[in-house]
Amino acid sequence: MTVLRRFVTVPLVSALMVCVLVSAPLLLAVTGLAGLAARSSRPVRTVALATTYAFIELRTLVKLALGDVDCDRLMGDILTTAYAAVRRILDVEVVLDPSSTTPEEIPRHEPVIVLSRHCGPGDSLLVAWLLTIEYRLQVRIVLKAILRCEPVLDFAGELGCLCFVARGGRARHQIHDLAASLAGGQALLLFPEGANFTLPRWRTAIAELRSTGRIRAASRALRQSYTLPPHTGGVAAAVTGAPSANVLVLAHNGFCPDGRARLWWQLPMHRQLLVRTALFPAAELPQPDQLSPWLERTWTQVDAWVAGHTDPG
Repeated sequence: MTVLRRFVTVPLVSALMVCVLVSAPLLLAVTGLAGLAARSSRPVRTVALATTYAFIELRTLVKLALGDVDCDRLMGDILTTAYAAVRRILDVEVVLDPSSTTPEEIPRHEPVIVLSRHCGPGDSLLVAWLLTIEYRLQVRIVLKAILRCEPVLDFAGELGCLCFVARGGRARHQIHDLAASLAGGQALLLFPEGANFTLPRWRTAIAELRSTGRIRAASRALRQSYTLPPHTGGVAAAVTGAPSANVLVLAHNGFCPDGRARLWWQLPMHRQLLVRTALFPAAELPQPDQLSPWLERTWTQVDAWVAGHTDPG
């Protein structure tokens, strides 16, 4: 299955990336004129970002084809280049809230489980950059299986940088095994909400809670309009697999002024992504079978922090 998938995705994506690079000068000229007419730099920035993505994709595929690629070095190179492009092209900057856990406060002799808010395309990239470059952690990221269709992500998963999971018990088993393999200085990045926050998903989650008789949980989800209800299964699997791991909870204020999801084609510009982290030592965590109330309380705090660092208007 893997060979068949790559037989399709690698040539297809490579050809598409080459087309983007070849047509970039013409596209930049056309979007430049369109931007002048619309009095907006967004069209040019969009093409510039797509061109950078194509360059990173092709350069990384060449490195992978040559072999002898270290997982963490590959991740660091991709994230550093991508963040530099985001800063230069979009003027988007990651800023750590002063009340956050500092890199020096994270014990290096034990692994870390990172539970992050997930809101909008691109936030996982910037969160991974923060953890890898600023916090100096060797990050392993849990992603949806569908993302294996992206060749670089597919190969990175084979190197051990990424873990692709589907729904259900097998996913929890994968997360457990990945957490159990972590060493000191390594981090497992999980998104307990399971998907990007969007208002339709938020409404659907509330309706599902009501339909299953979880009225109190539905009322809580209704009040927490910046996050989706977190799922305990993956978190419990990670904590069970790495019982000595400390937990780092990560919240950010999103790419839009109101802190919620943006349309994927509307690239953010001239914005600071404010991030707050909080460390929970392993000794202070509840037992895995009692994690659900703790996670719900923690996510209520995440939602409240986001609400306090956005512009509802």
